[in-house]
Amino acid sequence: MKRSVSLEIIRKTEGIKRLEQYMRELIDHDRKVATSLLNEETLTYPTLYVLSSFIREHHMAKHLSDRNKIALSIQKDILAKERAPAAPFPYSICDLPQYIHSVLRWMVETGSDEKLNTRFRLVIDRAAGLLTTIYQHPDDLSLVSNLLFKRRRAGHSTHYVTWAYFSSQNISSLLPIGEKLLSPHEEEVAFARELLHFISGLDQSDDPYVYFRSWYEENLPYLLHNENSYELTAELTPYIVDHDTKYRESFSFIENVPLREHGFQSLSEHEKEQLANLSYRIRMRSRSEWIEWMNRPLSAQLMFMEEVQHDNNSR
Repeated sequence: MKRSVSLEIIRKTEGIKRLEQYMRELIDHDRKVATSLLNEETLTYPTLYVLSSFIREHHMAKHLSDRNKIALSIQKDILAKERAPAAPFPYSICDLPQYIHSVLRWMVETGSDEKLNTRFRLVIDRAAGLLTTIYQHPDDLSLVSNLLFKRRRAGHSTHYVTWAYFSSQNISSLLPIGEKLLSPHEEEVAFARELLHFISGLDQSDDPYVYFRSWYEENLPYLLHNENSYELTAELTPYIVDHDTKYRESFSFIENVPLREHGFQSLSEHEKEQLANLSYRIRMRSRSEWIEWMNRPLSAQLMFMEEVQHDNNSR
């Protein structure tokens, strides 16, 4: 029996049943060649996944490459009905956590476009979650963001991947989502708006991407992780603007600090946001003007804010 084509080509052109048949014929003819094909660098995780039962049946796991062994261990852990109370996953798999990271990336990169079955999607989604929650490497953000939008296009649940993505606790995770506001596909733009629902004013903007970039650059120093929002909800709010810090920045030149701080905290969230934004704009325009403005009574600031809003609305 000649080794004429790769396992990848057989799966993609002739299907899973033909792939399994080919492997059964090959293992009867030459077990070493069968093992060699499984360990090829070009093999993708979906092909390893569909052959995992075959591998167990023929006791081939011990002959697999480290990458394949780790991938199957991750797969087994994710699909297990009950996890044994062992060492925290995934560090119990091997002594090289960074190698596990590369295997997880390989699984998600090669598997995110495949639509095999629900269990396969579960493995890919959980692997993406391990990338963002354990390794939190910035290079993984684009990978998981793309997976998130693929899940949405396919009509599958995005709750877990959304939670996992923002659990990276990397503020720059907002950027790949914001880039989707430029997408030529309306459904992608709509989903990006949905994910960025916590950005005040985005829905009313005629140019959402420009609005997003302006908001991001302005509020980046004041964004806080919203720990209370990390639940599987339809509208996750991963970041909130620290309006108090944006409003006052520092106490160096402000009189009656405790009184001012108490007064600001007693305002409604909308008033806090509006006053913080006004304070920021004045500070960016003129530091001396801002110091003078910040030493006015809070009531005077609120009155000035209303006048500015009225003037803007009248234009």
